[in-house]
Amino acid sequence: SVVDINFGCPVKQITQEAHSGSYLLRYPERVGEIVRRVAEACHPVPVTAKIRLGCTRNHIVACEVAQTVEEAGAAALTVHGRTAQDYFQGTANWERIAEVKSVLRRIPLIGNGDIDSPAKVVEAFRRWPVDGVMIARAALARPWIFRQAAAALRGEPIPPDLTLPEERELLMHHYDLVVRRFGPEKGTLLMRKFACCYAQGRPGAREFRTRVSRVSTPAEFHEVVHRSFPRVESAPYDRAAPPGANPTA
Repeated sequence: SVVDINFGCPVKQITQEAHSGSYLLRYPERVGEIVRRVAEACHPVPVTAKIRLGCTRNHIVACEVAQTVEEAGAAALTVHGRTAQDYFQGTANWERIAEVKSVLRRIPLIGNGDIDSPAKVVEAFRRWPVDGVMIARAALARPWIFRQAAAALRGEPIPPDLTLPEERELLMHHYDLVVRRFGPEKGTLLMRKFACCYAQGRPGAREFRTRVSRVSTPAEFHEVVHRSFPRVESAPYDRAAPPGANPTA
């Protein structure tokens, strides 16, 4: 088990209303104190942290925060290559991520941002001094990307994307796991947004999203998936999750 503290969330509900997530990057010492207290409370379970480059493009603090997090006892650090101001716009700045490696003495650096294919996983390790990479939004639409990335790193043939029947079966397995963890009512509500991501880019996805976003019971969820989940394969499409989908929100 690992406890990961997310200091990178840029969503306004988190930053402006709760003064959490990437809002805390304004106060590196406070970030360090949070990490220290959580690490002490959770010992021997490792505590890791995720940050962005800073709150704004004019105030990059990733290196300063990284040193503070390491000194506070974190076991690893993930850096997303955008600022909170960027949200998910533009492209991740991996040069800035690489700069963080030079100030870390003990803990591994995990790079994050725009990793949406096995090829980009391989490229990240080849080009940048990172110890690991984090896949986020792309995994919402294609959870099997981890299997593909692992094969690419081993130099093996990359497994193909799932067929629609396989994808539907995986969606239902995902749903069963979430319901088992959170219960039927909360699990169904949580799975509505993830189910929408599964259909991303497929013919009929809009109708499916409309229907599944309204379900509230297991019976309704099963019926909508059975009746409305896309059944027609499409031409090449973009399966990345939409910009608004935030797996860590």
